[in-house]
Amino acid sequence: METSSSLSFLLTIPLLAMVISWVIPKALQRLYAIFGSALILGLTVYETAGILFSATSEAAKVFFVDQRLEWVSELGMSVGFRLDGVSAWFLILSALTTLVAFSTRGSWYRKQPRLFVSMGFFLLFALNSAFLATDLITFYLSYEAVFIPMIFMVGVWGENQKASAVFRFFLMSFAGSILMLVAMFQIMSMHHAATGQWSSHLADIMKVVPNAPVESLLWPCVGFFLAFAIKVPLVPFHGWLKEVYVNAPMPGTIWMSAILSKLGVVGVIRFVIPLFPAVIKEYQGPLLAVSAVSVIYAALLAIRSSEGKTLLAYSSISHLGFVMLGLFSLSAEGSNAGVLLSVGHAVTSAMLFFLLHQVEERSGNVDLSTSKGLASNYPTLFSGLFIAVLASVSLPGTLNFGGEFLVLLNAYRASALCTILAATGVILGAVYMLRFFQKLGLGTPGSANHADVALKKDLSFADLLMVILLVGIVIYGGINPGIFMKG
Repeated sequence: METSSSLSFLLTIPLLAMVISWVIPKALQRLYAIFGSALILGLTVYETAGILFSATSEAAKVFFVDQRLEWVSELGMSVGFRLDGVSAWFLILSALTTLVAFSTRGSWYRKQPRLFVSMGFFLLFALNSAFLATDLITFYLSYEAVFIPMIFMVGVWGENQKASAVFRFFLMSFAGSILMLVAMFQIMSMHHAATGQWSSHLADIMKVVPNAPVESLLWPCVGFFLAFAIKVPLVPFHGWLKEVYVNAPMPGTIWMSAILSKLGVVGVIRFVIPLFPAVIKEYQGPLLAVSAVSVIYAALLAIRSSEGKTLLAYSSISHLGFVMLGLFSLSAEGSNAGVLLSVGHAVTSAMLFFLLHQVEERSGNVDLSTSKGLASNYPTLFSGLFIAVLASVSLPGTLNFGGEFLVLLNAYRASALCTILAATGVILGAVYMLRFFQKLGLGTPGSANHADVALKKDLSFADLLMVILLVGIVIYGGINPGIFMKG
C-alpha cells in the first residue's frame, strides 16, 4: 500500500543496487543488472499497485502520496515528492526501460562493466526522483543528475563520433537547464515579493504565481518551455538528437528514446501548464502549431533516413509531437491522452531499439539503402519486430492507437487545422515504418550477407521473454487503455 515510506523505498532501492554493483564480479554484471532491474520493476509495480489498478481516477486518488521535508528553511528550500496517477506510470516506465537496456549485449559488459551497471542504476534513481519531484530545486537537481550517467554512456561506450555527440548533448542540455534555473529563480522571487517568504515548493508557488499578470509570467514560461522542448525534443530544438542517438551505445539510445524524453513531457504536465495557465492559453495556437510541425517534419526526415537508428530517432520526435499536441489541447482528457501515448511510445520505442540491436548483431549494420531479407533466417526476431512496427503505426488494438486517437480527438476541439495537419503524420508513419521493416526483413539478401547471417541463431530464450513482456504490455494497453489514464 502507498505511504510516505513508499517514496523513500522507490528512491533508495536503485541507489542500493548501484552500490552493490561495485562488489559483483565483472563476469556476473549482466546477470546482476538484469536480475536487479527486474526486481526493482516488480517492487515498483507492487508499491504503486493501488494507483495502477484502481477502477477509476477518483478511486486512485486515495492512494496518492505527498512527502515534504524541510531542507534549508531560511531560503524556503525543501525536498518534495508526489506519487500520483502520472508519476506512477513514469516510475514503471523507468524501471521497465532499465530492464530492457540492461538486457542488451555489447562492449559495455566487456569494457568497465561495473561502471556501466552502476551508471544505469544511478540513472534510474535520478529519473525516479525527477518524476516524483514537486519542489523546484528537487526537480532541477534530479533533472541535472540525469545528464551524468548519459554523458558516461556516450563518452565511454559510444561510437565513432562520440566526442562530438557528448559535446552537442551537453551544450543543448546545459542551455535548457540554465534557462529553466533562471525561470525558477524568477517565480521564487515573485512568491517572495507577494508573501515575504521564500519557497521552492510547487504547492506554495501555485498560490501566487498563476494569478500574476501575464506579462510578468511570459519569460519564466519561455524558460521552462524551452528547457522541456529541448528535452522532448520538439522541432526546431532537435538538432542534437540524430548525432547523439547514432553514436550512443544501444542501451543509451534506449534510455534516451523511451524515458529521458518523458522528462520534458512530465515537466510540461507538472510545471508549465499549472504555473502559467494564462500564458499557455494565450499562446495555445502557436504551441499546437509547433507540435503539429514536429509530427510532420520529423516524419519526413524519417522517410529520408537510410539508417535504422536514425529512422527510429526521427520517429520518436514525430510521436512525441503527438504527445505535446494532446497536452497543449489544455483539457484533462487531452493530458491523460498524452500520458497514455507517452507510455505507448516508451514501450514501443524500447522494443524497436532492442530488436534493432538484435538485427545489428546478426547483420553487422542496419543500413536501409538495400534490402537485407533477414526475416527468413530469423522468423521469431522479425515476428516481434513486425508487432513493434504495427504498434508504432498505431494499429487498432495496440496501446499507441488509443493514445493517438484520443490526442487527435481532444486537439481537434482546440485547433482543427493543427489536428488535421498532425493527422497526416499517421500516414507518413506507416510509410517509413513499413519501409523500415521491408528493408531489414524482406527481399533477397546478397550471397555474402546470407553466409554471414546463417551462422547466428534466432532470438535466445531470455530475449524472447523480453519481447513477450513488451508485446503483452502493448496488447493489454490496447484492450484496456483506461488503466493508464488516472492523472
